[in-house]
Amino acid sequence: MINTDEFRKQLEDTYKYSTPDTVERSLWHRMFGGLDIVYKSSVIGVILHGGSMARKGTWNRDSWLNLSLDIWRGVENCGGKFEVSGCEHLKKLDGPAVIISNHMSLLETFAIPAIVLPFQHMTFVVKESLTHLPLFKDVMMGVRPISLGRKNPREDLKQFMTEGPKVLEGGRSIVVFPQSTRSVTFKPSEFNSIGAKLAKKTGVPLVPLALKTDFHGLGKVVKDFGPVDRSKTVHFKFGPAQAITGNGRDEQAACSDFIGKTLKSWGGDVEEAESREQGREGSRSRPMGGMSRA
Repeated sequence: MINTDEFRKQLEDTYKYSTPDTVERSLWHRMFGGLDIVYKSSVIGVILHGGSMARKGTWNRDSWLNLSLDIWRGVENCGGKFEVSGCEHLKKLDGPAVIISNHMSLLETFAIPAIVLPFQHMTFVVKESLTHLPLFKDVMMGVRPISLGRKNPREDLKQFMTEGPKVLEGGRSIVVFPQSTRSVTFKPSEFNSIGAKLAKKTGVPLVPLALKTDFHGLGKVVKDFGPVDRSKTVHFKFGPAQAITGNGRDEQAACSDFIGKTLKSWGGDVEEAESREQGREGSRSRPMGGMSRA
């Protein structure tokens, strides 16, 4: 089972992590870990624990890291595997950054903090409704996200460009999912440029994060809780930080290209854009993504 201190040291020393071939598991998990309900109950447990931490005022950077690792333990206890690389790009940062990523499932929003927090304090951009939902609303008190309504794109953009600089000035990096919704297919034309706009305005780097989290599938009835596919490794890979010059389009394109190529190398699904310029037009037409439940 993952030890928090050892995990942190491994990331800081090697900038990567791979689930060992042999994972020490309890008798309970050896007997019943193959049942989806066991993994899903661990997800609910993390949500409940996080909410309790926030209400009691015990939520901090270290406790959030350990809480995030509870999700990793849940994945590995039920037979799943992680592969993480590219953390040297987080180590090289001398301040906060805007991290932009593709968005597949609920899993990444719980798992990402474990690999970012050893290097950078952070938060997410989330859909405002999450801050009011039972179970999630207390967790959001701890995360202290930027929450957006997603009803008026122009107002969302204005709010993001107002709140984002304050978060960055406070020393926290911001993780943005610039897609309209979670999807196992990465569509560059729908990967909007909101992160690049904020990075340009504030002068912070733009860091791409490619991920593949379809181990935790999308549900047909409840989207957050679909089937678990243990044959699919959970992948995270950070790319080189991009310093924004000019209007930021080249850096946005470089991040999108990194995510698409990396996802393909893992056997993921990437929709080919007809042209880079069309992709840019698509990004301008969709001003806000965020943590989606749609």
